[in-house]
Amino acid sequence: MLLIATVLGGCQAPEPPARITADNYLTTIPDPKTLGESYVSDPDSVLDFGTVATLNARLDSLDHTGRAHIDVVLVRSIGEAVPKTAATALFNQWKIGDKATNNGLLMLLVLDQHRIEFETGYGLEGDLPDAICYRIQQQHMIAPARDGRYDVAVQQGVAALIRQLRPAVVTNSSPGHASHFDSVKARVDSLVAAQQEAMDHMFDVTPVQIEDPAVSLAEQSEDDSDSTAGFWIVSIGLFGLYLTLAYLTMRGRRSWWPQALGLAGLAVALVVLQGRWELSYWGLLAVGYLLALVYLHGYFGWLYWHSRQADWQALSSHEQHQQLAQTHHHLGFTAYFFPLLLAFYWPWHRRRLQALRDTPPLCPTCLQPMLRLNAEQEKAYLAPGQQAEENLKSIDYDVWHCPGCATHEQLAYLNLHSSAEPCPACQHRTLLFVENRTVQAATTSSSGWGWRISRCRFCQHEEKERYTIPQRSSSSNSSAGGSSSSGSSSSSSSSGGSSGGGGAGSSW
Repeated sequence: MLLIATVLGGCQAPEPPARITADNYLTTIPDPKTLGESYVSDPDSVLDFGTVATLNARLDSLDHTGRAHIDVVLVRSIGEAVPKTAATALFNQWKIGDKATNNGLLMLLVLDQHRIEFETGYGLEGDLPDAICYRIQQQHMIAPARDGRYDVAVQQGVAALIRQLRPAVVTNSSPGHASHFDSVKARVDSLVAAQQEAMDHMFDVTPVQIEDPAVSLAEQSEDDSDSTAGFWIVSIGLFGLYLTLAYLTMRGRRSWWPQALGLAGLAVALVVLQGRWELSYWGLLAVGYLLALVYLHGYFGWLYWHSRQADWQALSSHEQHQQLAQTHHHLGFTAYFFPLLLAFYWPWHRRRLQALRDTPPLCPTCLQPMLRLNAEQEKAYLAPGQQAEENLKSIDYDVWHCPGCATHEQLAYLNLHSSAEPCPACQHRTLLFVENRTVQAATTSSSGWGWRISRCRFCQHEEKERYTIPQRSSSSNSSAGGSSSSGSSSSSSSSGGSSGGGGAGSSW
């Protein structure tokens, strides 16, 4: 009997994994370094196996560039623990990122609390400030997470982070087919972030008052060095701000380069004249800020003047709405950078857009004002592809109906913030990125490659775009198989990073 009991006991199913709670999450959630060459900790098996493999390949390539080390964690629950507190604790316990550069980032998804948290190391706060982290979550992760498509949410979030950390880890072999919107957005965000960092730095500096005429040469040299560094930070910040404003206000026209060169020349002129005017970098910042303020007010004033002209008045309300939306796209940050007057301008602009959209068009048949149908009524007049566009929020349709002659008219309003692209098969704006599928992983002797997969959410057409994974550095694997006490992979750069307290959180 004892023998039978022993055999039966050996055949029992293994114990289920421990339930993660607020008291044990630090010891129950596995550190990715203990899972081999892994950057994903998914103890509840939320993600597909293929998704985990793809994420590990991409994050491994990123890690070996030295740009950043990103760990991804998905758990169904951490009990009553606060996700932000948990992210900070896990980050510091796992020491994510390189000790010298503090280039770590933790992406944490807690499903039962419907929460996404990014936690960044000190070394990434310049490249990924809180505002950029929040924008990535809102634009790329919240919608799929809300739909329960966690694989897509994580993959799109990781892809957006890597784009923000350009120069990119992967390079597309067909750049003409790459998303122009994403590349421009990454450049604009980087310029705006650099300008914000420069301004923050300047307002934290306290001028040094030298009261002792016998100050040492070493102290004078240090003061001069600080002043020069501050001066160049302000100069580069203004240069970036002027280029950003030039692009955002002139894009869509024949060329925005003359405007950009003019503003860049203005920045250079400020630098040259600084010596003659004997401006401190405080003064340079004030003059540069004032000139940018004047430029923006002139731009918005010109738009208002143009809207009073006869050629503008001849446009339909729908055409006016679309042009105003395009000319103001990506300029909303100016309400915070330049609150003088612009803080009042933007609410007025939004009311003007809504008024244009609410203006009833005239029936093309009987010239009577038409009535707008509600969301349920308009479905009968929208094709299935158009309904798919509305569901993805890439295009919003208004359907107007004439009660006199039963004519109806559709007006399309493009969502300029949507990442959906027109599908080459069905022509609807329903093509979205799905995943990066690694075909051949990079090694120390050769580069790898894979497919960037986009799929139409309406007709299921797939687009494949080849990308290259850079060859891995041999130095990172020189000690492979070492006896790390934590069981971490020797190829990982995660060797002592600490949280800088930065990042962002979003709920879905």
